[in-house]
Amino acid sequence: MMIQYRVRWWTYVLTAVVGLVILVPFAWMVSTALMTTSQTLQVPPNVIPSPVTLDGAREVFNRLPFATLLWNTVIVSIGRVIGTVVICSMAAYALAIIKVPGAKIILVVILALLMVPGDIFIIPGYSIITSMGLTDTLVALALPSLFDVFGVFLLYQFFRGVPRELIEAARIDGASHLRILATIVVPLARSGIISLAILTTLAEWKELLWPIVVNRSIEKMTLGPGIALLRGEYTTDWNVLMAAGVLAALPMIVIFLILQKRFIASFARSGLK
Repeated sequence: MMIQYRVRWWTYVLTAVVGLVILVPFAWMVSTALMTTSQTLQVPPNVIPSPVTLDGAREVFNRLPFATLLWNTVIVSIGRVIGTVVICSMAAYALAIIKVPGAKIILVVILALLMVPGDIFIIPGYSIITSMGLTDTLVALALPSLFDVFGVFLLYQFFRGVPRELIEAARIDGASHLRILATIVVPLARSGIISLAILTTLAEWKELLWPIVVNRSIEKMTLGPGIALLRGEYTTDWNVLMAAGVLAALPMIVIFLILQKRFIASFARSGLK
């Protein structure tokens, strides 16, 4: 027997209000991107561009190597996702399945690191990258972020749910730990892997501080610091800046629209909001 829940009217109102709070800034950004520079300086400001123009988007490509920045972001994101998923999967497998000595202590340390701001590791990370001679390279953008403590904790929770009977049966058949991880644990924890991949991609796509610290040439930058260069010291062409923001957000929007059901299912199963 299915239980039907009645949705109250205030639920729709609350959902509409939250939706407006989220969408209004993005709508304002799109509106500003379609204005001329003079329209963005009018007081009171215009909400609807009149006339609509794409001069801001054209100026983005004139001032920045936008295609290069986008390509760098895609390459670094793919490398970071692959590296993070592999490393975090192996670490979570060691803690949840093998249960290496001191696993509980390691887990406590991981939980403690979750509360430490990531900016603290910028100076040590820069020192390590400099000593390896990797500054001003795409490798330097992804390498320090491959080990993600949150990713380890997330996959640890998923791997704990894998039936021990399957693991023991595979061990009796002579399967190695690497084979068990690849053929049994990862497929059963697929939603967790997808969730981690999504979060890692989003984190890299909006990364700003680390690329500025470790790289100097704009040809080795990603979208975040590249767009920040459009902001002038004294004046800023807001239509150009907002057009760059819209162009940078479009790939993520397209990916979400294509994989919307998979995104929602993976986050729902992982318990993330």
